[in-house]
This record gives sequence, C-alpha cells and structure tokens, in this order.
Amino acid sequence: MQHVMKNYVNLTYQTIVDTMLDIKCCARCIFRFLGIRDYKCYAKSEEVLLKILNRIRSTLQEDSQHPSTNILLSKTQDKPICTTCFDLIYQADTLECLWPIIESFNSHNFQVKTFNLSITLPSGIIINNHSVKVYIRQKFRERNLTVDLSNVIDLKEPFKYLLGWSIEKELDLNHSFQSPFIISIEYYHGITQQNHLILTRIPSAEFKLKKVRMKGKAVWTGDSRNNIIAALEKVPDSDFISIGNCPPLEEKERWKNYFPILEHSAVYVGGRYIKLSREISQSPWIINGERLAKTSVSECSGEILREKFRCDDYNFVAAGREDVNVRMLGNGRPFYFEIINPRKPFLSQQELDDAQKEINETQKDLIQINHLTMVTERDLVIIKEGEETKRKTYSALIWISKIVTPEIIDKINQYQDKELTIQQQTPIRVLQRRAQMIRPKIIYSMKAEALENHFLTMQLQTEAGTYIKEFIHGDLGRTKPSLGDLLDCYADILALDVLEVDLKWPPNNN
Repeated sequence: MQHVMKNYVNLTYQTIVDTMLDIKCCARCIFRFLGIRDYKCYAKSEEVLLKILNRIRSTLQEDSQHPSTNILLSKTQDKPICTTCFDLIYQADTLECLWPIIESFNSHNFQVKTFNLSITLPSGIIINNHSVKVYIRQKFRERNLTVDLSNVIDLKEPFKYLLGWSIEKELDLNHSFQSPFIISIEYYHGITQQNHLILTRIPSAEFKLKKVRMKGKAVWTGDSRNNIIAALEKVPDSDFISIGNCPPLEEKERWKNYFPILEHSAVYVGGRYIKLSREISQSPWIINGERLAKTSVSECSGEILREKFRCDDYNFVAAGREDVNVRMLGNGRPFYFEIINPRKPFLSQQELDDAQKEINETQKDLIQINHLTMVTERDLVIIKEGEETKRKTYSALIWISKIVTPEIIDKINQYQDKELTIQQQTPIRVLQRRAQMIRPKIIYSMKAEALENHFLTMQLQTEAGTYIKEFIHGDLGRTKPSLGDLLDCYADILALDVLEVDLKWPPNNN
C-alpha cells in the first residue's frame, strides 16, 4: 500500500510539473501549484528553482532514461511569459516591480520605519489560474486518476512576501502588517482583463452583471474578484472547457501597473486655542464661494502644522464652537487636528513647542495656542463626549430697557448658587442647519454687576449646548424664561466672551 501511495504522489508531482512547463508557467507558479508554503524558496532565481524541481523529479523517476535537468533547463531559453501570473511573481523582486515604488517613496520623502502592502492583481489571473487547474485535472482524468488541487497557493501570498522583502532591502524599512504606512499598487493586464465575461455565457456560473449609473456614467457592477471566484467554484470542468480556453492561450504581454499610492494613516495633534478677535471664525466661513470671515482659527494654526507634518490636508475639530463675534478666552477651547497622510507622521514635543511658538508669534492678534501635543485616536472620544457633558462659563455685556438698580442685580444674583432650567426652541439663526425642537438647558449659576444706566455685565455657567444670546434676548419668545422675562423688560447682548470650557484636554496635560 505504501508503495502504491508513493507511486501516486510521484506521478502527481511529475504530472503537475510537466503540465505546467508545457503551457509556459514559471517555476514560482509551479511551486504555488505544488502547495509549497516556504516562501523563502520563492526568492531563488528561475534557473535555481528549475534545478530544484528537476533534482526532485529525478529522484522520483527510478527508471528514467533521460536526465530531467536538461529537459527543464532547456525551457529557460528565451523564456515565454508565464500564463498563470503574466510574469508578476517571476519579476516580483526585480527593478521592474520595485522602481515605481522606490521612485514614489523617494519623491515624497516619507519619514517612516515600517510599511504594509496592499496589492491588487489583474482579474485575468483568476481565470487563467482556474483554467490551469481544469487542464491539470483533465490530464489526470486521461489516466483515470484524480488530483486534489485545494492546496494551490493564491498568487498574492508569495508575491507580497517577495515584493515586501525587496522593498525592505531597497528602502531600509520593515514590513509589518500593523504598519500605518500603506503602499498600495494595482496591477493590470489589458489583454485578459475582460476574460471573466465568459462566465456570463456559462449558466452554471450564475454570474450576473448589472448596469448602473455612477456620476452620470453607465458602469457594470457585480464583477468583483470575490464574485468571479464564487462563480468559478460553481462551474463543472466540462462547462468551463466548453467555453473557456483550456489551457490558457500563450501570453504576448506582461503585466503593467498603475502609479502606486503611498499613504500614512492619519495622526492627531491636540491642544487648546484662545480666540482674541471678534472677526475670525472657528473654521473657514465660505458661502456660495464668498468668504464671510477673513480667516479662521483652523487656518491660522493648521497651515503651519501642514508644513511641519508635510501632509496632504487636515481636519479641525473642537469641543463646541463660538460665533465669529465671540471671543474664546481663559485657558482656551479644546481642539484637535486630524493630520491626513503626513510625510512626517510624528513630531517630537520640542518640535510641537516650536510650532506652537511660531503660531502664537505670527497670529498674536488673532489666536493663541496652548498645550499642543500628539494625541491618539482613542483620545478623541473625550472631545466628542465633552460636547454633550461639559460646562461652559461666559461673560456677557448686556443692555436692558430699565435703568440698572441694585434690585435688578439682586434678581439675577439669586441664581448665583441656584440652578435655572430653561426651554430653548431651536434658534431662528440656526434653523437652516439644526432640527426644529425644544431643548431643556440648565444654567448652573449667574452673577451680575452694574455698570451705568442701562448696562450690566453678567457671568454665567451653563450646560453644554445652551444658546446664551437667545437666553438674553428671548429670540422672539422661543427661549423661556429669558433674562428679559426674569427682569420684566427688554434685554439684548452687546458682547460675549467664553471664559472656560470645563474639559480635561489634552489628556496627557498635567
């Protein structure tokens, strides 16, 4: 029995090797079809791999009359293009594959130590590899034998290792599947890119394409790699042979690639900002192409950070916002920047301190930045949760229709240590962007000081999301009670400052 099994294994090996050599497959693809998972073996040259295959083959042929080495080596002369990989894995560690990546990396000057690879292979490879499997099974059936090809290795696995090892060597980087720096490259093969459409002519494949309109253009959907593979698994060999090319036709053209995309995942830098001007917005304020505020907090600081991180772009997120004509004072409002695709993904604390100093010096009349530091993505939830839970302290300059008297001040100051709950309907000024509803809000404390005649100042501590201006003037009765209601007069706000946003940020700031 052992002798029979040994002969079967020997015959299986020889048949796969001989069949694939006859249809112009490279040695690395033959290794794949033999299920060899020691990817270091694939790093050897075509000639060396053919010698290895021949040496093993020779040991299996007990009564061979012809040296297998000569037969195999003769196939390397004027090597044809591999029908199963279009020479992709054959050239995975050559400059043809490496140069586009090296050129792009050097031109962008990424300062990274690790990388990960995202590879997209030509769809024609799926059809050709399946065709080779069908052809091998056909060869076994001619001998009244069966063969299990379930251990055939997907081309992408050894290809990524070979290309990854070459990138490590050329760019002095470490290949890591957890790396935030991704090198994405898509390969294509024009001659075979439509080969999967034969599946639409095989009923057993149940392969259906659907035409949809995307961005005004009609495109076909349903031909993803997963859908192609799933359809092929349904097709009997006899159906495939009746429609497809089995074995695959000899290839006349090698693979090509689109320009590689090099991207580092976003990094985050947080801090607190003080807004000194009543003429700048928090983020760019542009409507219908017209700029309504000369600049913004995000631009004043973000453009300098763009230079430091050498990034594509940035997003600015703050714990709430103030109107253009409202200053943010005290210890500042918490914020963070999402730095998109940074070429320099990490700045030391000293470099951040220098960037902060540059911002504060160049924008000294507009904003000041404090506690600028790197933060993690996990930290960002603090900002989001803070929008719902934080308390804010304000200082307001107010005009009322009555002369300010000690009795009026006392009416307000009775809430110095007493909460007041108000009902705020969505303010008229934000109806275009906020849902219409009534929101209960808490004013935790109020303290007033008289100025002269009709003027007073008031300091308030409120729940997050309270509209202070509307509490003062009542918003045509949409806030109840308003300050005017409490004092039984008309009231209006002349100036407003935010003094404190009660939120511990950045999280590592002592």
